[in-house]
Parts: sequence; C-alpha cells; structure tokens
Amino acid sequence: MNKKQVIKFLIFVFVSAYAIQIVASILAIKNPGGMGQILFTILLMILMYTPFFGALFAKGNFKGINFIPRFKKVAWLIPLCWFGPAIIASLGGALFFLIFPDMFDLTGSYIASTLPEGLDLEQQLKSVGISLNLLTFIQIIQAITYAPLINMVLALGEEVGWRGFLYPELNKSMGKVPTWIVGGLIWGAFHFPVIILVGYEYGTEYFGHPYIGLIVFSVFTIALGLIEEVVYDKSKCIWYPSLLHGAVNAGSFVCLFTNVNNAERFGKLQILGPFYNGAIGGIPLLILSIIIAVIVLTKKGTKSEEVTEA
Repeated sequence: MNKKQVIKFLIFVFVSAYAIQIVASILAIKNPGGMGQILFTILLMILMYTPFFGALFAKGNFKGINFIPRFKKVAWLIPLCWFGPAIIASLGGALFFLIFPDMFDLTGSYIASTLPEGLDLEQQLKSVGISLNLLTFIQIIQAITYAPLINMVLALGEEVGWRGFLYPELNKSMGKVPTWIVGGLIWGAFHFPVIILVGYEYGTEYFGHPYIGLIVFSVFTIALGLIEEVVYDKSKCIWYPSLLHGAVNAGSFVCLFTNVNNAERFGKLQILGPFYNGAIGGIPLLILSIIIAVIVLTKKGTKSEEVTEA
C-alpha cells in the first residue's frame, strides 16, 4: 500500500466532503423545503465526485480502472446489479412492515410528505389526471428501470475513489476482511456530517441520535462496500459497481409505503427501516454480504491450499 497516496486521498476527500456537507446542511436548515432542499440535493450530487477528484489529487493508478464497459463472461452481472437491489430492498421493507404493520400505508402519506408545504396530494393528482395507485406504480417502475442508469453516472464518482483506488490500496497490505471493514468505515464516515447535522437518512428523533445512526449506517456501508468490491473484482470494470450503487440509491421506493401521518412514530422508527440502511430493513443486505464474503474467502482459501500442495 502506498501510504502517502492513501493519506493524500483521504485528506482531500474528507476536507472537501465535510466542507460541502456543512454548507449543504446550513442551507437546508436556514431554508427548509423549496430552494434550501434543492441546493442541498445539488451539493450532495457534487459531493459524490470528491472521491474521484481525491484519487486524481493523490495521483492514484488509474491504469487498473477499466472505464470501457466489459460484457464478455461478465454480462450476467448486469441484471444482478440492476435489479438485485430492488429485490433486497423489497425483502428488507417487508421484514420491517411485518414487525411494524401499523407503519404500512397505502394512502400516499409518504409521497404527500415530500411535497412543498401547502400542496395537497389529492389535488395535485387530480390536476394531472392520475390516481395515487398509478403514481406509485410509475415511481416503482422508474426506480427499477432507468433510475439506476441515471444514478450510475453520479455513483461513478464515488466508485472510482473507493473501489477503484482505496480498496485496492488497502488490499495490498491488509487482505480482504480488514479491507472490507476499514474501507466500509471510511465510506460511512464520509457521510457523517449530514447524518449529524440534518438527520440524513434517519431523521433526528430516533433513540441514541446521532451516534446510533452513525453505527447503523457504517454497518450498511461495510456490507454494501463488500458486495461492490466483489462485483468490481469479478467484472474488472468500474461501471458494474457504479450500476449497483446507482440501483441501491434508486431502491428507496419501499419508503412509498411508509405511514408518516404519525410523524413522531415515523421519526423514531426511521433508524430501523424500511430502507435497507436501517437496522431491520438492512438485515437481508447484511445476510447477503456475509454469504458472499464466506464464498469469496472459501474460494481464496482453496486456491491457496492448491498452490501450497503444488
């Protein structure tokens, strides 16, 4: 591992990322809803490319990052990366709603909560001539068809930095398991300011805020980072983990069925789910990551034994 390069990378990424998140959080707090939310979203989109520029700043080795799409022998990974997250999200959401059935809602309360203050969901739907069921169907179709592709372009900024530069460097001296843990913790810490300042992903009403949120989110990034690293290693192409990352970001459609009419209860339960970065909603993703880790380590161990015997 080139420690000097890794340190330069981490300094650039965290200084720039934390600065962007602090500014974004201040704008969101001072201008809640409307323009404040728009600026917050734009800045978080910019944030996703700080790992990319961090790798450039550290003069990382980009020769090993294949930006040209590869299909031969690895095309089967495309449907898994594209649609797999939707399946895992559905399983996690189902588990959450099974435990908290009162949070399952088909009246559109979550969609209504995303509208600017003063706008009525029913009136807005009538004005464009569609029903709530049709709107929900459209949003789900968007989440599992073209949204992963759009998000993939943004996710590329992170994937070049994490999977393309950081994880390979850590692997040189740490090995697989420590790389998955350390790399995942770094990726999680990358998001800490917005989690602390504005309750990104979980809100601010849950028990143990913000510390429990930082822990739960870090478990999520360790699990997802492990899967994406294996996908990248298998595909030898940065677009595959980028597609997977983009599909994960698009998988928030499970929130469409969340009951937010009881704001207090909703705020306290966000840390648990229904999305797969929650403590309960994330259980299927965690189980999948453990299974993949065991398979990878078992194959690696078998290969090592074969080399030794030879």
